[in-house]
Amino acid sequence: MKNLVMLLGFLMLVVHNLVAQIALDSMSYPETEIGTDSLKVTTASSLFPSFAPMTGGSWDMNIVTDSIPVFMGYRVPASAPYQFADSNQYNFAGFAYQGNLQSSIFSGGIFDYGRIIQKKSYNINSLTSGTNDSLIITAQNSLYSQEHFKIAFPATFNSYWSSSFHSDLHFSLTYILGGDTLAPGIIRTYTTERDSVIGYGKMSVKNASGSSSVFINVLQVRTIITHIDSFFLNGIPSSIFADIFSVTQGQKDTIYEQNFYRQSEVTPLAKVEFRDAAFTQPYKATTHIQRLLNVGVPETRVETKVNVYPNPVCGNLVYIEIPPCTGTPAYELVSMDGQKVLSGMLPANEPTAKLEIPASVAPGIYTLNLHFNGSSVYSTQLDLMK
Repeated sequence: MKNLVMLLGFLMLVVHNLVAQIALDSMSYPETEIGTDSLKVTTASSLFPSFAPMTGGSWDMNIVTDSIPVFMGYRVPASAPYQFADSNQYNFAGFAYQGNLQSSIFSGGIFDYGRIIQKKSYNINSLTSGTNDSLIITAQNSLYSQEHFKIAFPATFNSYWSSSFHSDLHFSLTYILGGDTLAPGIIRTYTTERDSVIGYGKMSVKNASGSSSVFINVLQVRTIITHIDSFFLNGIPSSIFADIFSVTQGQKDTIYEQNFYRQSEVTPLAKVEFRDAAFTQPYKATTHIQRLLNVGVPETRVETKVNVYPNPVCGNLVYIEIPPCTGTPAYELVSMDGQKVLSGMLPANEPTAKLEIPASVAPGIYTLNLHFNGSSVYSTQLDLMK
């Protein structure tokens, strides 16, 4: 009898681990990644769960304290041969500039190829005492020397991948006191990244209104990124950067992350950054709060069969494709602070329902919930841009 109990316990553990483990491949993602992502940030003032490697583990991100309001990430169309681009803000020595990270999803993985950067000018007289001194980042298409593997397929427990490439940021520097006038320059960054799937399990995060999601199957990916920067002015290494921007030739920066990936999403459900190479001192977490199910609702719901479009919403109409069901579907639109701003019933037995958003509803991020016969069956983030 004792042996039977032990065997049943072992089988239950194996079944749990099999359920929790997932694999990511090209079939795990939708046909298009264009859209808007909503994210939350938590910093070191918060408690964090343990991020030790686990197989069949559980990570509850609901214990963390969010530090800033929800912010937006925009995934926009890209020029061929790339499929989409993440619109990001980058930084050099405290000077921010915009760029679109060009990416694609193929059978071999998710790849980044480089950045299309917008022109940006800065007056640097506070650093140089020269009234007309300036730093000008030129408009440019900065391609990587080799593609960057964001995720290599198939990604599953114990798989790993790496990337090594360099990229250039072109600029012009007017530094009158140094004798240069619109001197062309390059910031060359050598990047090495190593990724390994060290665990798997389930994770729950808070949605936009602070409610808990169900526990979602994720892969635990450890990421180590090393950047080495070199600076050139008029085609030769320059010490001006150390004088003005307090950066040095060959400056090295190492980033330690754990990324928790779920199926169908390029953005990790959670990205956790650490201060140390042992991954024991988390100080920042960014959670992806879109397309989450509320806690306590079975994961076998019809969420993947519901289609809401367009999203973002630029006008006042939202179309909702609903699978055949018993009962009349109801909806509610909830603001980020948990206030119900709109509710009602959708037409029964219509495959595509039309929801009109009144002009009185302000632009912003909302949660759209659908119910059938009092039971929640679908929840998604809706970006009202109007």
